Amino acid sequence: MLSLIKREATAMQAFEIVRRILCTALVALFLLGAPGASAEERTPPDNRRITLTLPIDGAQVTGVIARYDTITFTLRTKDDQAHRVLWNAIPADNVNRYWRHLEQPEGDAEALFELGDLLIRHRDGEALAEMAFEEALAIDPTLADAVRQSRQGFAPDGTPRFVGVADPAMWGELTDEQMQQGVKSLRAFCEKTQEALNIELSLYQSERFMLLTDIDAEQVQGLSNKLAEAYRMTAELLGDDPDDNVFVGKCLVVVFTKRVDYIRFQRDLHDTDARGTGGLCHGFGDGHAHIAAFARNSARQTQHILVHELVHAYLHRYKSAVPVPDWLNEGLAEHIAHQVQPPPGDNLYLKSRLELEGKQGLGEGFFETDKLAAWQYDVAGALTSYLLERSEAAYPKLIQQIKNNTPADEALQDVYRMEPRVLTQRFKRRLDRELNRKLGQ
Repeated sequence: MLSLIKREATAMQAFEIVRRILCTALVALFLLGAPGASAEERTPPDNRRITLTLPIDGAQVTGVIARYDTITFTLRTKDDQAHRVLWNAIPADNVNRYWRHLEQPEGDAEALFELGDLLIRHRDGEALAEMAFEEALAIDPTLADAVRQSRQGFAPDGTPRFVGVADPAMWGELTDEQMQQGVKSLRAFCEKTQEALNIELSLYQSERFMLLTDIDAEQVQGLSNKLAEAYRMTAELLGDDPDDNVFVGKCLVVVFTKRVDYIRFQRDLHDTDARGTGGLCHGFGDGHAHIAAFARNSARQTQHILVHELVHAYLHRYKSAVPVPDWLNEGLAEHIAHQVQPPPGDNLYLKSRLELEGKQGLGEGFFETDKLAAWQYDVAGALTSYLLERSEAAYPKLIQQIKNNTPADEALQDVYRMEPRVLTQRFKRRLDRELNRKLGQ
């Protein structure tokens, strides 16, 4: 149970639409995204649903925008077919109108910047993008550099971040004094945050989490329950005692009602450009882990994001400071997040099968990159599910070997007896079976 501690005032050329799946019931449009592109998915409130008709696969398809991100939206029909469509595939005027209706960005500089950033990538969207940028800059002139970067095609990096040089003494079993000092340090950071942002925040505490937020208490309790569930699931999966505490004192979780405050927090307290992200995890060399996000339109979305970031924080603290490759880090985060708080109607295997249609392997650099493309997160999550399906006992051994500084490819070969090429082949065959099962229903 959480206790309240205190309250203080304080371009279509850039993308392509992947081949359609042969079965009409599963036709979808998927994005092959530019590296680093943000695709943090949202669900519109019930009172902001948009119904539209689009030509898809030679037919006029009518549905509602059920989900959307800064690159695509999902059109869901009455018979529950889902078609994922590029914003760039519809007229720029419609993009501007629909996005403003969904996001209600007036008065929100960050939301207006996001609209401009979306439109600047549309082949006919430059004029509308500039209007959105001007509105954003009129509210917050400090966004000038971000606007300049957007015009040049840059995008934020949403990967978990390691900050500073790791102190090995802060990993492994910690003393009571280290744990108490960890809590004291986090409290001081919370006070610094409230002073720097000058907004009214409340500080809550549970056994393993310190939550600084301006969301209401009812939402806090629901979020606390999900974080506790995710912590236990992650610990059990990795072979840890779920009743222990892996963190240095506690894990700091900061949640803002307004996106603009989340962006300011990341910029001013973490020196991080968080534009286009829904949440971020920072792991520090002194062992601490900070998670931050802003509240989405639904509590379910917010919880999904924070559970995902919690897994990054756990992996930061697990065994050693050695980083886990991005395909495993994002993969476990998505797997756990889908278990604890799944997005509506999502099947990671099926979704990954559709996203990989027509692609070589699992996408460029999947096993080597330290920053997966946004669309590869689902694939990484499905691959983690597949590894666990093959052997739940083997998976923690894989992570442990990597944390002991064994190269990931060697650990994979030793534990699962597969190199990445063979793993990819077997995984894609598993996805084919999932698609065939769906088609046979």
